[in-house]
Amino acid sequence: MLRSGPLLAFFGLVALGGLIAMRIWTVPLIEAGGLPMLDTRMAGYTPDELRAFLTSMTPEARAAYLGPQRVLDTLMPVALTAALGLLIYRLVARWAWWLGAALALVPLGYFAFDMLENAQVAVMLRAGGASDTMAEAASGYTVTKFEALRATVAVVLIALAARAGEKAFGRGGKRGGRAMVFTVAIDGPAAAGKGTVSRAVAGHFGFAHLDTGLLYRAVGAKVLAGEEPLEAAQTLRAEDLQAEGLRSQAVADAASQVAVNPEVRAALVDFQRAFAARAGGAVLDGRDIGTVICPEAQAKLFVTASPEVRAERRYLELVEGGHEATREVVLEDVKARDARDSERATAPLRPAKDAVLIDTSLMSIEEAVAAAIGAVEARGARG
Repeated sequence: MLRSGPLLAFFGLVALGGLIAMRIWTVPLIEAGGLPMLDTRMAGYTPDELRAFLTSMTPEARAAYLGPQRVLDTLMPVALTAALGLLIYRLVARWAWWLGAALALVPLGYFAFDMLENAQVAVMLRAGGASDTMAEAASGYTVTKFEALRATVAVVLIALAARAGEKAFGRGGKRGGRAMVFTVAIDGPAAAGKGTVSRAVAGHFGFAHLDTGLLYRAVGAKVLAGEEPLEAAQTLRAEDLQAEGLRSQAVADAASQVAVNPEVRAALVDFQRAFAARAGGAVLDGRDIGTVICPEAQAKLFVTASPEVRAERRYLELVEGGHEATREVVLEDVKARDARDSERATAPLRPAKDAVLIDTSLMSIEEAVAAAIGAVEARGARG
């Protein structure tokens, strides 16, 4: 997954480089040869003005316009359009990704009419003259191009003003000493890597992290110790999450079994939602965070991997922890747990409709973390 920040910087630098190249190389040649830069005439020009310019042009100026200037006149607008679109998306997507994506298309109006203008002028230069219709079309493209550019700048300024207002008065910053609330919901099956990804995302953005699976593991451990499931959930304490053996296969199986109990899940919902709403931002990982616990989370990810890859990871984890295990049994356990989690009547495991899917089967840890951070940044979080 590509991150918008580096792309924005790249296209911005390309656009700036193209503009500088035009200003120090091709534009002086063209203007010295008798043709002013028509695309800077925001109010347009008359057919007589254009014909006078074309008639007075030197062969050197004509060659410069039809040669290197045509290349730069394509490269610079492409880069500028991409940079403006990415900037708008980054500014707006924090509120709604679809709105950011829609408004990111506004700069395409500028690009389209700039290309039409350049193509029309090139046709007239090659023909050695211009009819009234051709000149009026070129002038119209110039005017419309600048109107589209004004609209793009207006969108950017409005988004910047809204972001500034957020930082001063709302969720994007602090007001009266209250820090921002930004919730990241990360779901996925066992051993997909969501725990590692969640901790890395929380560390990157400075958010608090809650492995909600530990809640169910802690309840499962108490059930194995003889308590009733509902009582175990209702009496769960913070220190229970630090108990030894919570990563064992027996506790994992018990956790999956108590997790299908609606009363247990209801008893743990308030704890999770309170954590998600804490000031300073929070990352929660589990199996129903984006669908049930925090359906309004600003960022939702679904981290997954093939059963075989997850079973191998789980097997290695058990062996390194000193537990006896075989690959075949672990794979069977993974598939059985997937079936329980996805087929339970209450809060089955499934990605939220607006969750970003990250398949870590062929990813390194670094690649998975980078993909997750990029997805969260696209929703408006800043590290």
